[in-house]
Amino acid sequence: MPEHSSEPLADLGKSVLLGGGASGMLSIFPGLNLLNLFFMTWIVLGAGLTIHLLYRANPVLRRGDALLAGALSGLVGGGVFAFLGFLSIIGMTQEKLERMIDSARAVAPYLANEQAAAMAAGPFKAMMALAIGMFLLLAIVAGGLAGLAARRLLRPAASGEQ
Repeated sequence: MPEHSSEPLADLGKSVLLGGGASGMLSIFPGLNLLNLFFMTWIVLGAGLTIHLLYRANPVLRRGDALLAGALSGLVGGGVFAFLGFLSIIGMTQEKLERMIDSARAVAPYLANEQAAAMAAGPFKAMMALAIGMFLLLAIVAGGLAGLAARRLLRPAASGEQ
């Protein structure tokens, strides 16, 4: 039966901040942020970076450690995106919202008047805030799962299974 160490992971905080911070920063750039629509790409890569950095400081990484580190990385990355998203929602005036609708119509000319009116309504901000909150929860889950996968894929050849 393998021994279970209760020692804390070396460099956990630094690894999570670097991996999660990198994914959060890449998630806020227009265009690049669309990659999170495809299986939370930046969040997953950020969790992978976190696990890679942890393996450099810890020769053995348990499943629970990888799950926790990945979830924390997802929290940091999703948190950066959520914070900046909430700031943009709070600062959104009716004029900015109307410009956004005009831009949406330029890209999607088939946008119906009812859809545009729904975007201009007051509940739109609440729906956006809810969507950002859901993204944050999904980022935590995706980060945790990616941490487990990265643990398996990035494990040094000499370390045993725990």
